[in-house]
Amino acid sequence: MPQVVSPAYLDTLCKAREYEGLNWISAALCGSPSFDEMHATYGLPKPLFLLVESLAWFAQGVRSGARTYFEATPLERQQAMLEMLKREDFPADFAERYAFGASNWQDSKHLASLDTWLDRNDETNNQILWRLVERNRALIVASTRY
Repeated sequence: MPQVVSPAYLDTLCKAREYEGLNWISAALCGSPSFDEMHATYGLPKPLFLLVESLAWFAQGVRSGARTYFEATPLERQQAMLEMLKREDFPADFAERYAFGASNWQDSKHLASLDTWLDRNDETNNQILWRLVERNRALIVASTRY
């Protein structure tokens, strides 16, 4: 069975801890056979869904504003993301800010504060995601086999 993410390459990415590495891992997961865009969690194991979706939330929010993320993200996916943010190793304000965005995404005046928060916490999110990658290396490798 071909392997998209080898343990050795994943070690290299984890050592470098660059944003591009997170994007590469996310792309490999989104291109894996288990990925299903129609499923609320993409059919991925919870930590891998959290990696893909948190990266998407921050990338869209920082680049285009939080409104673009929430208007394009199905409610079921938002609910799954919020539940995981509450349970996983994220600071409490991540779940609070996500819930705020989900409830207020149509009010641009209120969302300005979320856009500012996303800009300020982008690097924190990246650090958390690298820890998530490091704890789930075997799962990443297994999930990207064809």
